[in-house]
Amino acid sequence: MFPDRRISDVVVIGGGPAGAACALTLARAGVDVKLVYWGGYAPGGIEFVSGRARHFIEQYCPDFFSEAVHGIEIHETVSLWDIAEPVISDAMFSPWGAGIAVERPLLDEALRNLASSAGSTIISDAKVVGVERQHDRWRLIARSSQEPSSGEAISGAGECAIYGRFIVLATGRVPLPFFDHVPVSEPSQIALMTSLQARIASGHTLYIEGTSRGWWYALPDKKGYFAGFCIERNELKQRQSPLKDFFFQELQRTRLLAPLTAGASDQRPISGRTAGATTFPAMGGDAWIAVGDATAAPDPLSGTGIEWAIESAQLGADMLLEALQKSEGNGLFDLPAFENAMRQHVISWKKAAAYHYHGLEEIRETKKT
Repeated sequence: MFPDRRISDVVVIGGGPAGAACALTLARAGVDVKLVYWGGYAPGGIEFVSGRARHFIEQYCPDFFSEAVHGIEIHETVSLWDIAEPVISDAMFSPWGAGIAVERPLLDEALRNLASSAGSTIISDAKVVGVERQHDRWRLIARSSQEPSSGEAISGAGECAIYGRFIVLATGRVPLPFFDHVPVSEPSQIALMTSLQARIASGHTLYIEGTSRGWWYALPDKKGYFAGFCIERNELKQRQSPLKDFFFQELQRTRLLAPLTAGASDQRPISGRTAGATTFPAMGGDAWIAVGDATAAPDPLSGTGIEWAIESAQLGADMLLEALQKSEGNGLFDLPAFENAMRQHVISWKKAAAYHYHGLEEIRETKKT
């Protein structure tokens, strides 16, 4: 059901890890917070939660990955980029310990449940279709398939107004036109993904491999692997075969993944979504901030997507708490300090991605000639 007309301190738009973590942090500090999300944006598949991100989540719920959502621990990473032999990284040498591969929809739901338990009001399957600033508050128009509370319908079935003093955008790569919040440039890569029912050679290993067309990764699944192929849009457009055939042809050319997935069925559908680093020019404004991929989406190769979502959400929530205490809820916010902290983290991730991509262009040029 839709909430009442009470004005909340904060309204979080987006129900992924960033939105849920932000709402959780705020609610635990006693802030009146609503989280509104539309399931149509939710990604599927298997996601890698780094050891550091796992540590952040388990600070709020120590049994999260043993009771709330189950996954497969990643004890090592095998990477083959532009060298003759693979490099093996043991998770035991990571200060944060092993990461974990989990089903993304289950992770998102479990984090929202955690935020709800802390006192957040969760407004599910509601799409924000309008936002306007009214003096010292925001008025959001949300559309849902659910019936609104008595007296709440404003225009059409299932539409309702939600009021808040401050807004947190956790909408991922999807821009909200109400805030003139669009990426600096469209990501140049597409990630093609599918589940492969195959023999598991080592059930606790993340595989990463660079090829002449892009790069691959494979995460262990319950029945095999969840594989992704990140490729330039132009490369994908130039293919000569159907998408599924192209995917499996390229898969068989890999050195690490092909032996693992030998004989894998190609009956599963191939899904796709944008990949590559994305940055938004503005991370906040008058009584609103952005967190997670709505600020800067790390390149998926770095494996820090969920980590960035959780960390940026906590940073935003902490600074927002301080601003709310100083301004008594009037929306004053030290935006330069917030953006500077965010951008410093983005710089570190770009350096990590550059390290992984080192030499890839040389490989492509060599193969072409």
